[in-house]
Amino acid sequence: MLERKEHKKMYKSGKNWTVVTLSTVALALSVSTVSASANSTEAKESNTPVTLQTSTEDNNAGQSVVLGSSEVASASSAVTNDSVSVNSASSVAKDNASQSAAVSAAASSDKSSAADDNSTTANTDVTSKNTNLKTATPAVHDNNDNAARDNDSADLSSEKTTEKKDTAKLNKEAEKVVKNVGIDPASLTADQIKALNKLNFSKVAKSGTQMTYNDFQKIADTLIKQDGRYAVPFFKASEIKNMPAATTKDAQTNIVQPLDVWDSWPVQDVRTGQVANWNGYQLVIAMMGVPNQNDNHIYLLYNKYGDNELSHWKNAGAIFGYNATALSQEWSGSAVLNSDNSIQLFYTKVDTSDNNTNHQKIASATLYLNNNDGNVSIAQVANDHVVFEGDGYYYQTYEQWRATNKGADNIAMRDAHVIEDENGDRYLVFEASTGLENYQGDDQIYNWVNYGGNDAFNIHSLFQILSNSDIKSRATWANAAIGILKLNNDEKNPQVAQVYSPLLSAPMVSDEIERPNVVKLGDKYYLFAATRLNRGSNDDAWMKANYAVGDNVAMIGYVADSLTGTYKPLNESGVVLTASVPANWRTATYSYYAVPVAGKDNQLLVTSYITNRNEVAGKGMDSTWAPSFLLQINPDNTTTVLAKMTNQGDWIWDDSSENLSMLGDLDSAALPGERDKPVDWDLIGYGLKQHDPKEPENPTTPTTPETPETPNTPKTPKTPENPGTPQTPETPNTPEVPLTPETPEDPKQPETQPVQLPQTGNASNKAALGLGIATLLGMFGLAGANKRRYY
Repeated sequence: MLERKEHKKMYKSGKNWTVVTLSTVALALSVSTVSASANSTEAKESNTPVTLQTSTEDNNAGQSVVLGSSEVASASSAVTNDSVSVNSASSVAKDNASQSAAVSAAASSDKSSAADDNSTTANTDVTSKNTNLKTATPAVHDNNDNAARDNDSADLSSEKTTEKKDTAKLNKEAEKVVKNVGIDPASLTADQIKALNKLNFSKVAKSGTQMTYNDFQKIADTLIKQDGRYAVPFFKASEIKNMPAATTKDAQTNIVQPLDVWDSWPVQDVRTGQVANWNGYQLVIAMMGVPNQNDNHIYLLYNKYGDNELSHWKNAGAIFGYNATALSQEWSGSAVLNSDNSIQLFYTKVDTSDNNTNHQKIASATLYLNNNDGNVSIAQVANDHVVFEGDGYYYQTYEQWRATNKGADNIAMRDAHVIEDENGDRYLVFEASTGLENYQGDDQIYNWVNYGGNDAFNIHSLFQILSNSDIKSRATWANAAIGILKLNNDEKNPQVAQVYSPLLSAPMVSDEIERPNVVKLGDKYYLFAATRLNRGSNDDAWMKANYAVGDNVAMIGYVADSLTGTYKPLNESGVVLTASVPANWRTATYSYYAVPVAGKDNQLLVTSYITNRNEVAGKGMDSTWAPSFLLQINPDNTTTVLAKMTNQGDWIWDDSSENLSMLGDLDSAALPGERDKPVDWDLIGYGLKQHDPKEPENPTTPTTPETPETPNTPKTPKTPENPGTPQTPETPNTPEVPLTPETPEDPKQPETQPVQLPQTGNASNKAALGLGIATLLGMFGLAGANKRRYY
């Protein structure tokens, strides 16, 4: 009995110990929980990496790409998100029955369509929102419980996927750029890996300065924005007239009738580029022809030197006479005054006899003129001969083009511009296509240097090109170039002395950059050319331009320290002028040609023709000379269109040139009814915007405010500086004594307030411990009392 009582006492005592211990532990845990909660709050506020999660449906295993937030921002900003048919670098193309494996071009694919195919496809299923840059996860079979699947088939699919990943691996260079972009290499399809492994990462352009895919995209973006610094100014449509001198005897029909006038160029001083004064006349050579006919010949036009009235121009007739045919044509070029006052003409001789193809050759001829009482006429054309038609290595020949042309390839050997350098040597700068040095073809798609952007842009563009059959075709044929060659010293019978690598080329990017023109301003050489973006490979870019503006023409420009280069793009991308109205409006312009302004090293007069050919603006709306306008060249290699405009057909800027009545706006740039006309190539919803050219910075109005250094004379009021009295407020370092407001520093109480929870938690730790000890002692006392009661 005593043994049983003793056992009972021990049991009671043990129970008390257990209760006390559990109470103490519970209190301690509650305190540590408060601390942990506070710490987790701090962790949420820290800058943690972003994880992009994707899943595959066969095993629900997650694949993730981890990027710091700054990397996500920089990578996402680098990619063009507004492309028409492509959404991301890792996107996938829509299924195409004619292609065995499409390269990715859309951010997400139809899961059900991917599940229907038992073979591994190039479609992707990206489950994260807006992860259009980071992953290109191949879609795999859907193992949905509701779908009946054969186990053997599923196993086979799994084996194929494993085999693909084992056999298709990125090489080191490709792996590096893929990781730079943040794409999970495991998410790439076999076709994408194959494409990336084919890339040539050389950074050196093989043929002069490169117009890259990135440049092209930026030019298109600038056109779409309709920035007044670059957009061709609006002309007042009601002021535009057909050129009276264009109603003349046609070279082919021998009938006097209204002709279209387009590419035109003045007879210039070979060294300065300014319009030459031939016996008191300014002379211009122009391409002209009957609208809607294959009629392309050149004519000589003249006017009194300095006369800027369009109606005063006269026509001396077709330079190469009449009874001409469409089989032999003359296209654009340049002309300079010879030392004996004859004219040295450079033009494009075009033979269309080979199945209506344009066999172009750069040619030259000497023109001797007569002046009979104010009537200029052509007395003789001498030394007409071909100067150059390609060498095969630097520049594509007609034979090379003919051997591979399948209808989509453009051939160019034309538009020669003559210029003399400071040594007296003459050069021709001309439009061409690259030769074997950097030839067209599929390989150009894999030349990294052709892309010109960061890694994200370049990979995005590679996948875009490979996923679109038209873009890919255009990219393989594109090989536009601006060439240069040196002439011998015979000014009237020039021959080639030396051929150089191109000044500019655009392999994979554009197949046509035309009407090159080099102007020397100060100690710099400026190269300009015209281009139509729809001759480029990036369909998405130029189609957006068409939809926004209704046209896609531009003038591009580059600058160099010497005539032979190296040239750098103006305005970063090369964009100088962009279209501002639809192609079938009366005020649409093209074929921009820059002429120096006498006495100005920072301004050019831009000439062009207005109203596109073949009556696209309407019956009787012939192509004619446009009003000219000034272009400012800024010291930082940027340019600005100025609100300085002339009459139509003004080639010489002087005090009498400005005609503000030609300056229009978005409303006046269209004739009645033009605003709703569709451009013939598509039904286009115009997104035209108002833009305004800038006032010239020349008006030294800024310099006059600089002369008010009269405010500098008030520097004598250094007497207010004497008022070292403000320094006496400095002696009030007494405000420094209010370091006593270190008591406000004590108000770390505001700091303690947020941290109050953890602090009270520490105090409660001690309180809990004391409470536990007190409980223990109390229990010891209770245990003793029990003993006394039982005994």
